[in-house]
Amino acid sequence: MKKTIITINDNGIVTISDKVKMNISEIANLFGIFHQTAKRCVRAIEESGIAGGDCSMCGTVDELKVSPDYYGLDMIIAVAFRVQSAKAEIFRRWIMKKAIRNDMMATLVVPLQNALLN
Repeated sequence: MKKTIITINDNGIVTISDKVKMNISEIANLFGIFHQTAKRCVRAIEESGIAGGDCSMCGTVDELKVSPDYYGLDMIIAVAFRVQSAKAEIFRRWIMKKAIRNDMMATLVVPLQNALLN
Protein backbone atom coordinates (compact mmCIF):
# COMPACT_ATOMS: atom_id res chain seq x y z
CA MET A 1 0.00 0.00 0.00
CA LYS A 2 1.36 3.38 -0.99
CA LYS A 3 1.41 5.88 1.88
CA THR A 4 0.39 9.40 0.92
CA ILE A 5 0.54 12.61 2.90
CA ILE A 6 -1.20 15.97 2.82
CA THR A 7 0.86 19.04 1.95
CA ILE A 8 0.26 22.78 2.36
CA ASN A 9 2.55 24.98 0.27
CA ASP A 10 3.67 28.55 1.03
CA ASN A 11 0.75 29.97 -0.98
CA GLY A 12 -1.76 28.12 1.22
CA ILE A 13 -2.71 25.52 -1.38
CA VAL A 14 -3.68 22.17 0.15
CA THR A 15 -2.76 19.01 -1.78
CA ILE A 16 -4.51 15.82 -0.74
CA SER A 17 -5.11 12.41 -2.32
CA ASP A 18 -7.97 9.97 -1.80
CA LYS A 19 -5.98 7.60 0.45
CA VAL A 20 -4.16 9.45 3.24
CA LYS A 21 -1.89 7.70 5.74
CA MET A 22 0.36 9.85 7.93
CA ASN A 23 2.36 9.20 11.08
CA ILE A 24 2.52 11.59 14.04
CA SER A 25 5.73 13.26 12.82
CA GLU A 26 4.18 13.95 9.42
CA ILE A 27 1.04 15.36 11.07
CA ALA A 28 3.24 17.62 13.24
CA ASN A 29 5.14 18.83 10.16
CA LEU A 30 1.89 19.42 8.27
CA PHE A 31 0.55 21.79 10.93
CA GLY A 32 3.90 23.26 11.99
CA ILE A 33 3.65 22.04 15.59
CA PHE A 34 5.95 20.06 17.88
CA HIS A 35 5.92 16.26 17.71
CA GLN A 36 4.89 15.97 21.37
CA THR A 37 1.95 18.35 20.83
CA ALA A 38 0.72 16.27 17.89
CA LYS A 39 1.20 13.04 19.84
CA ARG A 40 -0.70 14.40 22.85
CA CYS A 41 -3.59 15.52 20.60
CA VAL A 42 -3.71 12.17 18.78
CA ARG A 43 -3.76 10.20 22.04
CA ALA A 44 -6.52 12.43 23.48
CA ILE A 45 -8.62 11.99 20.32
CA GLU A 46 -8.09 8.20 20.44
CA GLU A 47 -9.10 8.05 24.11
CA SER A 48 -12.25 10.06 23.45
CA GLY A 49 -13.22 7.67 20.65
CA ILE A 50 -13.65 10.40 18.03
CA ALA A 51 -11.13 8.88 15.62
CA GLY A 52 -8.61 6.07 15.58
CA GLY A 53 -5.58 4.92 13.68
CA ASP A 54 -4.81 2.24 11.14
CA CYS A 55 -3.34 -0.84 12.82
CA SER A 56 -3.38 -2.81 9.56
CA MET A 57 -0.02 -1.38 8.43
CA CYS A 58 1.95 -1.46 11.68
CA GLY A 59 1.69 -0.45 15.30
CA THR A 60 3.71 0.20 18.43
CA VAL A 61 3.25 -2.02 21.49
CA ASP A 62 3.50 -0.23 24.84
CA GLU A 63 2.91 -2.72 27.67
CA LEU A 64 -0.64 -3.97 26.98
CA LYS A 65 -1.66 -1.22 24.56
CA VAL A 66 -1.09 -1.20 20.79
CA SER A 67 -0.90 2.26 19.23
CA PRO A 68 -1.20 2.56 15.45
CA ASP A 69 1.68 4.20 13.61
CA TYR A 70 -0.42 5.64 10.77
CA TYR A 71 -3.57 7.73 10.80
CA GLY A 72 -6.16 8.58 8.17
CA LEU A 73 -7.98 11.74 7.19
CA ASP A 74 -10.45 11.54 10.09
CA MET A 75 -7.64 11.83 12.65
CA ILE A 76 -5.86 14.57 10.71
CA ILE A 77 -9.07 16.64 10.57
CA ALA A 78 -9.65 16.11 14.30
CA VAL A 79 -6.10 17.25 15.09
CA ALA A 80 -6.56 20.30 12.84
CA PHE A 81 -9.48 21.43 15.00
CA ARG A 82 -7.53 20.87 18.25
CA VAL A 83 -4.32 22.78 17.49
CA GLN A 84 -3.74 26.46 16.82
CA SER A 85 -1.22 27.21 14.09
CA ALA A 86 -1.17 29.06 10.78
CA LYS A 87 -1.15 25.86 8.73
CA ALA A 88 -3.91 24.31 10.84
CA GLU A 89 -6.01 27.42 10.14
CA ILE A 90 -5.37 27.07 6.39
CA PHE A 91 -6.36 23.40 6.55
CA ARG A 92 -9.54 24.18 8.55
CA ARG A 93 -10.55 26.80 5.98
CA TRP A 94 -9.91 24.28 3.19
CA ILE A 95 -12.09 21.71 4.98
CA MET A 96 -14.92 24.21 5.45
CA LYS A 97 -14.66 25.32 1.81
CA LYS A 98 -14.98 21.71 0.66
CA ALA A 99 -17.81 20.92 3.10
CA ILE A 100 -19.92 24.00 2.36
CA ARG A 101 -20.31 24.63 -1.34
CA ASN A 102 -21.60 28.00 -2.58
CA ASP A 103 -23.91 26.48 -5.21
CA MET A 104 -25.52 24.29 -2.57
CA MET A 105 -26.21 27.30 -0.33
CA ALA A 106 -27.82 29.26 -3.19
CA THR A 107 -30.05 26.31 -4.07
CA LEU A 108 -31.36 26.05 -0.52
CA VAL A 109 -32.09 29.77 -0.14
CA VAL A 110 -34.30 30.12 -3.25
CA PRO A 111 -37.00 27.61 -2.20
CA LEU A 112 -37.16 29.18 1.26
CA GLN A 113 -37.78 32.62 -0.21
CA ASN A 114 -40.53 31.26 -2.47
CA ALA A 115 -42.17 29.51 0.47
CA LEU A 116 -42.41 32.79 2.37
CA LEU A 117 -44.22 34.46 -0.54
CA ASN A 118 -47.02 31.88 -0.62
